[in-house]
Amino acid sequence: MFPVPSRAGAFTLATALLSGGCTENEFIAQPFDNIAVVTGDFDFVESTLLRQEIAYQRYEGYICCASYDPTIDPAGIAQKAESLFLAENAEGQAELDTYDAVFVNSGARGLGDYEYNGIEDDDDFVKDPLVIDRVRAYVEDRGRVLVVSDWAYDLIEAVWPDKLELAGDDLAYDAAQLGVGGQRVAAEVKGELLRNRLQAGSASLLYNYGNWSVVEGVGPDVTVHLSGDVNFRPDGGDGVSVIPDSPLLVSFAAGRGLVVYSSFHWDAQTAALSDEILLALIEGLDPGNAADQADEEVSDAQ
Repeated sequence: MFPVPSRAGAFTLATALLSGGCTENEFIAQPFDNIAVVTGDFDFVESTLLRQEIAYQRYEGYICCASYDPTIDPAGIAQKAESLFLAENAEGQAELDTYDAVFVNSGARGLGDYEYNGIEDDDDFVKDPLVIDRVRAYVEDRGRVLVVSDWAYDLIEAVWPDKLELAGDDLAYDAAQLGVGGQRVAAEVKGELLRNRLQAGSASLLYNYGNWSVVEGVGPDVTVHLSGDVNFRPDGGDGVSVIPDSPLLVSFAAGRGLVVYSSFHWDAQTAALSDEILLALIEGLDPGNAADQADEEVSDAQ
């Protein structure tokens, strides 16, 4: 885990007018200093942060365990997701508000209906009015960034229910988890921002697990960055259908802040693809700041 600097970062949001009269969110940022990551059973967005030497604070949020690394012991991670969403410091400031950006991995607990590996309820966060109010204020009022992948979509649904149009019952937790696993999707890269960064009009995305969350459409103020034809099981059974041009990566401005959602797992993609997309969409990410801080700490200790 990389240490987290103590300074407070900031970012501003601008809207760039693209050809054809469409708009796309483009971010003009000062580097983030404080980033929190909630771990999850199925995704590891930290892989990009580690490769880019971006400092972050890890919060243990596993429902069960890390499917991508069985050597990780959840009990060995001191900071818990409950602390991030519910705790306050001595001055009464929400712990969540001490961070410039929060990443929530797919398979983080408290963001669904019930435990996928058991029968216990798993809705502690999405049904808690305090958590919903804090997340909304964190993004909208404080101008912060929230990045969510796959199963954690229910957090977005709880706070901004009109942004994503999901497959299945839009009013039921976990109901959009209908995607067919093991498929590669030829995604269209939409908008100049990503096309220029990737120098490509398409990208190959791997959906490494089954039952991933399928998005059918988005609200009018949501920008689609990647889309493609996807296979899913409409009734959760054996029959397979296709949703054409499904939004796979989207973002939207909420108040002064930004929300980013991917139906795919960041850690399942090539390192170059994941890194370039995240660095393009979220300019506040500051590659190398973990190494810079380590140098500062060594200097301070001398």
